[in-house]
Amino acid sequence: MSIRVIVRLTPARPKAGEEFRLQAVAQHPNEPGTRRDERGNLIPARYINQVEVFFEGEKVAEVRPGPSISANPLYGFKFKAEKPGAYTVRLRDTGGDTGEGTVRLELA
Repeated sequence: MSIRVIVRLTPARPKAGEEFRLQAVAQHPNEPGTRRDERGNLIPARYINQVEVFFEGEKVAEVRPGPSISANPLYGFKFKAEKPGAYTVRLRDTGGDTGEGTVRLELA
């Protein structure tokens, strides 16, 4: 199963030298492994455990979330706008499923 990832920048077109936020929303249930189904059986843990951010192919940030993250998590990063280019966010969950989203940084 592929994880759907939506990536956006705030502001959408920052000025050179200005800080901006990159936000990535993942559509994922993020089961922590502590909940039970209607018959009382534990629902197996399956959550996003790796978030990587790349700018023009170079890794610029990495996060290793744990099982306590909510369903459909939002990840936020702050960067300084230096030059235009593409940011790519790659996610992986504990089951091996992956997702990727890309946004292009344009300077104002």
